[in-house]
Amino acid sequence: MNFVVGNLTEPVFRPPSEWDALLIAVTNGCTHRCTFCSMYRTKKFEIRKEIDEIKQEIDLARSMYGNQVRKIFFEDGNAFTVKPETLIEITAYCHQVLPNLEKVSAYAHAKDILKKSDEELADLARAGFTMVYVGIESGDDEVLKACRKGASQDDFELAAQKCHRAGIAWSGIFLLGLAGNDPEKSRKHAIESAKLINRMAPPEPIPWYISPLTLEIAPGTELWTQQQNGAFQMGSFIQILEELYTMIEHTDDHLRNCVFNTNHASNYLSLKGELGDQKQAFLNTIEKAISHTRRHNHNW
Repeated sequence: MNFVVGNLTEPVFRPPSEWDALLIAVTNGCTHRCTFCSMYRTKKFEIRKEIDEIKQEIDLARSMYGNQVRKIFFEDGNAFTVKPETLIEITAYCHQVLPNLEKVSAYAHAKDILKKSDEELADLARAGFTMVYVGIESGDDEVLKACRKGASQDDFELAAQKCHRAGIAWSGIFLLGLAGNDPEKSRKHAIESAKLINRMAPPEPIPWYISPLTLEIAPGTELWTQQQNGAFQMGSFIQILEELYTMIEHTDDHLRNCVFNTNHASNYLSLKGELGDQKQAFLNTIEKAISHTRRHNHNW
């Protein structure tokens, strides 16, 4: 259960791992409108200007929840668009008011990370900001362009390395199925995503996180319209598993400290562990799932 105070505008979204975080709104809505995403369609993007009001909400959280708050997630879809000095001020105040606070995180777009200098990111980390969640979706630049992500494989690699240098943990989210049911496009999406994972690896042995989700086409999105008129078709159950297999297969055998997690509700198969150490075990599990599906003539 999340701790909630202040000016949160429904609907409210946060990463599954932040289910027990205090949610603090520093923005409303999202700066981008990707073709597959329905999450922020009812919201106009705004940055909250009244920093003192945000601080009052943090004070209120202390009075309501005492020392229970150990995690804070800055809402909304791209809180990292906020100026670095503002993020630093709010983050530092969170730690000042909430003595048991261990983690402060937010969604971030790669371009907004790149706009911040290495020094600004390091200052943010020193203030107590700990993790960014980045919707990468794909390493394939053609797929990224088609879904209007507004970033390239190079952008994501550079943003990841900037965060590693600053001491901000990197959590990258990929989207299986985003290339549709064309086998060649699907395979390229998976291989380029693996290539990007390899490029994002930190130079030092620090924990970082990769979480593939599976595409769910929501009404009201451009992708839904494309599906209705036949311009886009979702891949089958087996194609999605093959995409996951190919992505893992093409990652570097020597990746370290990469926590790989597919236990999101959208996924067909739940995997969790360190990618470098458990790569072959992951591949064996996926292979068994594909074989079982084929034996029972399921191709959903």
